[in-house]
Amino acid sequence: MDLIEIFNSIRDIPYHCPESAEDLNHSCWGKHRILYHRLMKAGHKVRYRVCEFKWSELKFPKELVDKAPTDSDLHLYLEIELGEKWIKLDCSNDKSLGKYNKWDGKSDTELQVKCKKILSPEESAIAEEDNKKNHNKIVEEQQEFYCAINKFLSKIRRN
Repeated sequence: MDLIEIFNSIRDIPYHCPESAEDLNHSCWGKHRILYHRLMKAGHKVRYRVCEFKWSELKFPKELVDKAPTDSDLHLYLEIELGEKWIKLDCSNDKSLGKYNKWDGKSDTELQVKCKKILSPEESAIAEEDNKKNHNKIVEEQQEFYCAINKFLSKIRRN
């Protein structure tokens, strides 16, 4: 499987926030962890990147955004080293959502959120570890919001 096929296979997993500690995590965090491991297994140098964003700046209804515990949150994406350059990869949105990334295998994809601050590679690795370690607590605190996101996305998802 080539790089674009690997990217597309993970991108097209339907975006889904975990609704319990045991539920599948196909949010930006879960999907990028899967992509990370697939790209590493294929022999590529990859790193996690994290940026801060605001839920209120996404194209979500206000009543959905109001369920978020805080407006500011963190978004996980990847960078892959191709040649001498680090390329941004964001496979968050699946193609049935309408707005999704098509990757050409050589240049940056668009980030699916408007970044307020991008953490350094070192800070990103720490944030990713913290998120993984605190997964159960995060899901518990955000369960109502995550369920609302999933419900909203299932309504707008193209079949």
